[in-house]
Amino acid sequence: MENKIGHIILRIVLAILFIVPGIGKLMNPGMIQGLLTSIGFPQPLILGWIVLLSEILFGLAILFGYKLKYTVWPLIIILVVAFITVVIPELLPLDMTNPEPLMNVLWHIVGIGALLNLYFTALGKSK
Repeated sequence: MENKIGHIILRIVLAILFIVPGIGKLMNPGMIQGLLTSIGFPQPLILGWIVLLSEILFGLAILFGYKLKYTVWPLIIILVVAFITVVIPELLPLDMTNPEPLMNVLWHIVGIGALLNLYFTALGKSK
């Protein structure tokens, strides 16, 4: 029973961490498109919409525990790509007087770990 409650709490927290930024991007899609353009991604208009809709839809899927073995992977991919293309370049050169980039690194690592936890512990179901 405790395992199930912990699993539900993890799903709720992770869902919030994706749905809220996804809705923020939905309110200002030009922001994510501008970021993708500045990084050099092709088709930033289409990719921006894919990212923001993925955050919202897969965040909702995680909230409701829908097919967790599959729904975590798009969000893991989003976090890994963001980590490599945005977070690491912001971190370098390392400036210990500004903890924000380091906190962003830690958030991405924890997010990836939590999503992997959902994948491996989907309560023994193919959810």
